[in-house]
Amino acid sequence: MRSCGTAVLVAGLSLGAGACRTSTQASTAPQQPYPQQPYPQQPYPQQPYPQQPYPQQPYPQQPYPQQPPPVAQRPLLPPLIGVAAQQQEVRNILAELINVLSPQNQSLVRGIPLTFDPTLEVNAFAGCDEQGTPFLAATTGMLEAVDAIAQTKATDELFGTKTYDAYCNAVLPQMVRNPNARAALPAGIIPAQFGGDARRWSRARELFDDIIAFTFGHELAHHYLGHTGCAKGQAMGNAPDPARLGRLLSVVPLFNQAGEAASDSAGAVNALDAGRARRPQYEWSETGGVLLLDYFARIESAGGGGGPLSLLNPVQFLRTHPNPLARIPIVQTVARTWRSQRPG
Repeated sequence: MRSCGTAVLVAGLSLGAGACRTSTQASTAPQQPYPQQPYPQQPYPQQPYPQQPYPQQPYPQQPYPQQPPPVAQRPLLPPLIGVAAQQQEVRNILAELINVLSPQNQSLVRGIPLTFDPTLEVNAFAGCDEQGTPFLAATTGMLEAVDAIAQTKATDELFGTKTYDAYCNAVLPQMVRNPNARAALPAGIIPAQFGGDARRWSRARELFDDIIAFTFGHELAHHYLGHTGCAKGQAMGNAPDPARLGRLLSVVPLFNQAGEAASDSAGAVNALDAGRARRPQYEWSETGGVLLLDYFARIESAGGGGGPLSLLNPVQFLRTHPNPLARIPIVQTVARTWRSQRPG
């Protein structure tokens, strides 16, 4: 697993502010166009996962902030299938996030290159290269994890299933034990009768976007809040080659709880502002942050960690970030305050 200086949020696996050290495993998902109806039946790797009972400790049930209109009342979105489609979606979301920042913050981050690292570690981060040029990055593992969260949560929301619990139970213990384990949704988790439902695919894309909006809102904040120290509005270069990411030194302290809280808050506001600006399309909210942090809390539990001060988790992100469950209330409080100040 790759070791990141300060993961910026995407927790658990690591959204980090700071360039990282390590692994160069490549994982390339098939790049294929959006399917025409009928929708695909779970195009995920056929890998066996042990069927084991759900963890005994209960996970807190985090409520959705504001229920969106019923899926039937919104235009159906085509599914995101393959790495190429997911990467383009991230680019589009990043552009929307930057467009709603203040002019001052826009000037600091507009044009920052985004790179995609083919490693399997779940990670997204902000950093600086050897020349002091800022960049943003996400791993293939991160996209796989967000896709799995979105697919299972959409299924549970529409059909009353427990596929998110089943996914976490099957995959997360392997991830904390084996650096080569994948976060991708394994075949068989989504019941066959629901796999091709167009509403499910559309809702999954909405949730994917919600999570990515919070993730990169958090990462952008590390830059414009000065945590990386290299985003100064200078002319931007090219994104670093993924092979170079492992050689980049972190410019952010390994653990900075105040900085993470500030980036959580700013990232949540950024996602909410961008969500409001995209009306009448689906409006992003703090949902993405709550889902992501819940996912990382489950990873911490699977790794034997626990408690706001636990730094002994085998997952690097969880050694360098405050406990995810301690961060969820911050995001929710920020969202409540935001709504009270921006009614409508």
